[in-house]
Amino acid sequence: MPRDLTDKLIVITGASSGIGAATALACAKAGMDVAVSARRTDKLKQVADEITSLGRRSLVVECDVTVDADVQGLMRQAQEAFGRVDAVFANAGYGIFGTVLDTDLQTHRDIFETNYYGTLRTIREAVPYLQKTGDGLKHLLICSSVASEIGVPKFGAYCATKAAQDSVAGAMRGELADEGIVVTSVHPMGTSTEFGEQARALSPDRRAAERGSTPSSLMQTKEHVAAGVVKTLRRPRPELWPSTLMRFTVALGTVSPRFAAWAMRRYMRKVSKD
Repeated sequence: MPRDLTDKLIVITGASSGIGAATALACAKAGMDVAVSARRTDKLKQVADEITSLGRRSLVVECDVTVDADVQGLMRQAQEAFGRVDAVFANAGYGIFGTVLDTDLQTHRDIFETNYYGTLRTIREAVPYLQKTGDGLKHLLICSSVASEIGVPKFGAYCATKAAQDSVAGAMRGELADEGIVVTSVHPMGTSTEFGEQARALSPDRRAAERGSTPSSLMQTKEHVAAGVVKTLRRPRPELWPSTLMRFTVALGTVSPRFAAWAMRRYMRKVSKD
């Protein structure tokens, strides 16, 4: 039986644009109140206004997930404003384009600080609040990626963070099960958002980054991913793969490492050609 989302609260990081913003609106349409957070409060206020126009309550919290105090403040303010925290979507993150060896160590550290440690901060702060909500959804969602399952050339650092997020989600799924807390990892593929543009902008070779972008025929909309999140909140599942085709393709690569290696060689030649 699907869970009732009406009047439940979801806290979303990285909600100023892309999947985070789309999920905030989809949750509001489903009857949820939403606490949106990110570094760009001007964008957040626009999202919050749309939530309000849908007849739901919203809260805007400026939050940098690399700062402990910011994440602590986010959860505290959500609890104070709504009296409950039912679900948390750890969505903040970014991508970079470049070979593992050409990407300097500080850049590796920086992306882990946001994508992995930012997620870890979020879920560590969220769990005590979820535990307090007796009749709540008690749902943690972590935005990983299809890249969690395969090391894509020139996206090695990003893939590493997504694999780390997926591993944490899998471990916590077992660790928190007896407390009634659901943990779902979300695995979108190429999505039409600012995310891809940002990754290309950070690349020293923009032309190569553009060649490495997900083909338009395989792109997903942020609304498609958001709809999957709402469906998962209603009917919990361990993993959300918005593309069934990509799930099976990645699974094939896991079953056959030779196939995966062949595919990644072809990809590398494509993005490296003059």
